[in-house]
Amino acid sequence: MGCGSSSAAEVAPAEIIEPSSSPDVPSDPQFPKSYRPSIISLQIPNEFGDDVSSDALSDRSDAQEENVDYLFATDVTLQWLLERIADKFKKTIPEDPQWIIERLNRPSWDLDYATSSVVRVTFGWDDDDLPRSVVLKTPVAKDQREDEEGKYHYIMFKRECNVYEWTQKFPKLVAPNIIHIKKHSKEGSGVVVMEDVSEKGQEQDPVKGLSLEVVRDLLKQIAYLHSVSLKHTSWSTLVADLPPSYYAHTIGNFDDTMTFFERQDVDHSRFVHIGKYFSDEYLHSTATETTELLEIPKVLVHGEPYASNVFTKMEGKEQRILSLIDWTEGHSGCFAEDVAKIICWNLNAKERVDNTSSLLEGYHFHLARYYDGDCPFTVDIIQRCYEVFVPFAMVSLCGKVMGLNNKTEKEPLIERAKSLIQQVYAMERLNET
Repeated sequence: MGCGSSSAAEVAPAEIIEPSSSPDVPSDPQFPKSYRPSIISLQIPNEFGDDVSSDALSDRSDAQEENVDYLFATDVTLQWLLERIADKFKKTIPEDPQWIIERLNRPSWDLDYATSSVVRVTFGWDDDDLPRSVVLKTPVAKDQREDEEGKYHYIMFKRECNVYEWTQKFPKLVAPNIIHIKKHSKEGSGVVVMEDVSEKGQEQDPVKGLSLEVVRDLLKQIAYLHSVSLKHTSWSTLVADLPPSYYAHTIGNFDDTMTFFERQDVDHSRFVHIGKYFSDEYLHSTATETTELLEIPKVLVHGEPYASNVFTKMEGKEQRILSLIDWTEGHSGCFAEDVAKIICWNLNAKERVDNTSSLLEGYHFHLARYYDGDCPFTVDIIQRCYEVFVPFAMVSLCGKVMGLNNKTEKEPLIERAKSLIQQVYAMERLNET
């Protein structure tokens, strides 16, 4: 099946200008020790109200060993991290650099432990050839991995490591640059060390969603990911399908979801017609079997193109994608899962209705151009697959709403979910006639 070119504008990438200013790093005189840099614990809530830990160091006893500094909530030592940075950038690390650490994530579910730790380490050096900060992600602690939930999240961490090993082969992908991957450790639980994309970009607000301009560019970047994964298929031996338990976690409790949205003026009849989609069997089969049913090839799906995973930069007067983070849900599947989530999760009802056709045409244009040949998807196939995945996107967005701690302050996100419920209901009624 051939792909004729749709009309879309090519945007040349602009040079990324690194901020010149850097924060002063205060000292901590409480731990005078040889080769012990200064450290301070931070509690800095970001603009979206996410909780940030104020803890500074792990409480493990061997952290008091001479010349050993464990970074809070990880099994990683400062010395090990500095060696990895030196190896990656082939630079000599300044002696006794000052540093600060802050935790970026806090579990929102009812568990006794975090499923992973994400921390930022900021350094006080002035060398522009070295990163001013790095982000470390580690999975659930070993002693809690016997729990089924712990095992699940550890498997998801290893999945993300596999995806990053593949994305690093293609520098033009908007995945974060990886400094080091350590999947396994006898003493610890593995770690991914990556660039801190917030140095050069702006995290987007998941409540507000994305502007139409940013959605267009994100679809362009996803088209590039999909085209590369079609041409270079080594990822398929590294990344498996997501387990059914992932989809059960996505849905949560359907009765709670229905009760909440009915209180938000969604008529009960909507759920009578669309309730069948709130099923892990539906989500799993749609994600894994759609390509076979439609006889199209699978691509590497990012799976989580939520606004909070999108970092943008300014190129002149235009806002462009700098990086797409959190590849934990990366899996083999249908291109339309990413496309539907990008459009349905991040645009309000009017923007979605008015622009879906042009957005799908733009995705097709970039996919055909990047594929550079007889690509397997026509505009008609893209439209058809998108419609298949709209209910899928609706269910997962409702799950995100239900996972919020303070729903009263998230009205734009709730309105997007309500509009999707109405759209899927209308699609169902149309199919019934």
